[in-house]
Amino acid sequence: MARRSVSVTPNQVFLGLPWRNVRPRYEKCIEKLERKYPLHFTIVGRKDAQDAEDLLQVIKDRIDSSSYGIFDATGGNANVSLEYDYAEAVDLPRAIYLSTHKASSSSRGNIISDLGGKRRVEYKNEQSLLARLEAFSKQHRYTKRFETFLSRRVRPPQKGEKKRQRTLALKIVHYMDGKREARRADLVQEMQAAGYSRKEVDDMIRKLHKEGLLNVSRGKSSKIKIA
Repeated sequence: MARRSVSVTPNQVFLGLPWRNVRPRYEKCIEKLERKYPLHFTIVGRKDAQDAEDLLQVIKDRIDSSSYGIFDATGGNANVSLEYDYAEAVDLPRAIYLSTHKASSSSRGNIISDLGGKRRVEYKNEQSLLARLEAFSKQHRYTKRFETFLSRRVRPPQKGEKKRQRTLALKIVHYMDGKREARRADLVQEMQAAGYSRKEVDDMIRKLHKEGLLNVSRGKSSKIKIA
């Protein structure tokens, strides 16, 4: 099966997780990762759809629009297996994560035998999970493009400004989390509310666009997309 005709968001990573027990670990890790990396880790939950059929479509669309998929097989969750099968069918680059903690390994279920020949990334606890996700984040193509951009185009003359500019660039990218596109004016307003000047924001948007990390349309109704 070929990937569907949904445009891929280059910094979006799909997370297929059991909703109980496992998901809170990832949410804590994601909160830390987003302060350092320009990646959007997306998790589909019950609030994303009204019924099971709608939810399945949301999952498919979210997988189709992602650049990578991480599927946690801990506990042998059937929904995760289904999500993984779909990602495999549309040839989404992907990895299987698995907790090796005793309490988790005792209830792995049939999903592990189903995925027995697949390579797995194993972790013992939240700390080691964070380390695995951080290693992944550093190697993601969008992160590498982002770091190249910072080293090449962001060279503020005043000491201490580099951290401020990096934080601004991350905030701009993360403003787009979960959005296919956004109004440029809304983004600028949000960054100004966060304490940045209009000039700083305009300059950073221009640089991100020039580097190809954002796609910014022209005109009064200018729109922004992750590129």
